[in-house]
Amino acid sequence: MATVIFKWNPGFSSYEMMRYLEDLCNAAENDEFDYNWSVWDFDKIKKGDRFYWVKLGYGAKGIVGCGVITSDPYQGADWSGNGRPTYYVDFMPRIMINPDALPILDMRTLEAEIPDFEWAKGHSGLILTDGQAKHLDEIWNTFVTKNMDLFVERANNDHAMNDKFFIQGDE
Repeated sequence: MATVIFKWNPGFSSYEMMRYLEDLCNAAENDEFDYNWSVWDFDKIKKGDRFYWVKLGYGAKGIVGCGVITSDPYQGADWSGNGRPTYYVDFMPRIMINPDALPILDMRTLEAEIPDFEWAKGHSGLILTDGQAKHLDEIWNTFVTKNMDLFVERANNDHAMNDKFFIQGDE
């Protein structure tokens, strides 16, 4: 099983931050997600691989979600409108975090812990080496365990979109 990094900059992505927040708010009521993401390493990715979703750009930067890839890669229209050959995978998030309201596994930690991966720029849909993936799983699991009480408290607070966190299945 491969571990794929989805890089997302809502400042120029076709998937804007407001849509992410809306999806986050609706996630608990909707287990039928219709997500896809463009991937660079399409020839090395397959259904069942794991992904981490890294937010770049303005605001908090770091991992805002993770989950499983639910399709093999397929070619589609270029999301940027530049006419490039573009490959996508469908995916199901298992965890989604509002990066503007809750802690995320931040970019400084990712760059310090796994310095031999280009976190801040480059293509989305890149595969980690087995060693990088194992280490990321370890630091992610430690991060989620450390913050789970806060996440659950905020997830149960229906007062504002800013307090949302979603978790599905076993993480």
